Amino acid sequence: MKKMTLMVLIAVFVITGVFAAGTKEKIVEKEIAPTLTKDGRIEVMFWCTYTGDSSDFFDKIISEFNTSQSKYFVVKERNGNYYDQLAKMQATDRENLPALCNSSSETVGSYLYSGVVKMVQDFMDADPSYKTNLYGNLVATYGLNERLIGYPLGQSLSRFFYNADVFKAAGIDPYSLRSMDAIYEAAGRIVEGGFAKYGIAEEHSGIWANYAFAREGYYCTDNENGTTGLPTRCLYDDNSNGFADIVERYYTSWANLASKGYVFPFGAKIKDDIIPALGRGELAMVVTTNSYRANVNDAAKAYGSTYGFVPMFSVTEKGKQTGYCASGNGFFIVDNGCKEEQLGAWEFIKYFTSPSVQLRWNKMTGYLPLYDEIYNSGEYQEFINDPENAYIKVLIHELQQADSSAFYAFTATNNVYSPAGATCLEAVMSGVPVKKAIAEMCATINESFQLYNATNR
Repeated sequence: MKKMTLMVLIAVFVITGVFAAGTKEKIVEKEIAPTLTKDGRIEVMFWCTYTGDSSDFFDKIISEFNTSQSKYFVVKERNGNYYDQLAKMQATDRENLPALCNSSSETVGSYLYSGVVKMVQDFMDADPSYKTNLYGNLVATYGLNERLIGYPLGQSLSRFFYNADVFKAAGIDPYSLRSMDAIYEAAGRIVEGGFAKYGIAEEHSGIWANYAFAREGYYCTDNENGTTGLPTRCLYDDNSNGFADIVERYYTSWANLASKGYVFPFGAKIKDDIIPALGRGELAMVVTTNSYRANVNDAAKAYGSTYGFVPMFSVTEKGKQTGYCASGNGFFIVDNGCKEEQLGAWEFIKYFTSPSVQLRWNKMTGYLPLYDEIYNSGEYQEFINDPENAYIKVLIHELQQADSSAFYAFTATNNVYSPAGATCLEAVMSGVPVKKAIAEMCATINESFQLYNATNR
């Protein structure tokens, strides 16, 4: 990404940060009256980012919820992408804010520091009917000190889908590839042995490196990964505990994979190019999230192949490997000044994350269960007993054994933080020296932190 483009993104967040600060100054404790529908129900405005099949699914569930009771009425409104929506929220007067919104797991920090949301944990604690025990990686990703900021609406893990036929022919156990080092070796063996044209691909994003670093056991920013205060610098170039060496080793692996021709053309579209290549055996594995299960399944069926999914790797075999960052999406209850609308938002969150709704959502999207009650249900067990979904048992077992040590850094400027990582990866794979690319990534991220923090302390 060009420097000017990044500066524009930084400026947007600094400006919206000023708006946020202005909004906070105007906030008073006076309760705002709820908006009522014609039949006297409390309207719960839900701002979201969904399109396509997911949007249609939400429409259906909202209709079900609205029909199921007579107190609340949810209304959905789309507001662009995650950053468009947050910027609009920070620039909107409190009384005109929605009661509920969604966003990605990587933007939890943005919402934590935005000043526009209520802690979901407060609603959970005040609700005696709530008894759910979420998987630990979800609490780590969406919570601060184990108190939830937002509430996950789908469990997503990252690592790679693989073409099982290619791996079988190459004699490689995909579940033995628990580090970037092992993946590098396997990709070379697959390509050099003629088992596939390309060993590996990556969905173009900067989040995967952070997930690998979390599996290794490192925080990526100061202030305890942003949990004790706004991050002031990233730690990719800090070698006080060996982290800088790990970061360099990760990006060097990708640079070497690219130089040897083992990587699928970088920047290819995952649905249109990468997944079809995986299905026809041209590609051995793709780093992404399990939420593409339906697309991978369709491609495998189209080309008569089989597939599986392995959860996220560390960088080295010596990595801690005890926790998994959650990817995916979550709900946030917005501080719009109306407690009654917020209570309606909480009721909808409970409805959407109930076993009956989640079973349908998981099957459609490829998301994993949020908690054991969903996983242990007869309907879900029947679903994963299908051979094409059997890999899910491995993923859930991993989650049940994992601790809550791994989570994506709580950054307020993820609109710069994540793209900077993608730019670094693109640079090293195009021949830019690894140290130089990492230094430029760190400079970009740290500048965004400084500009944001200057107006939001």
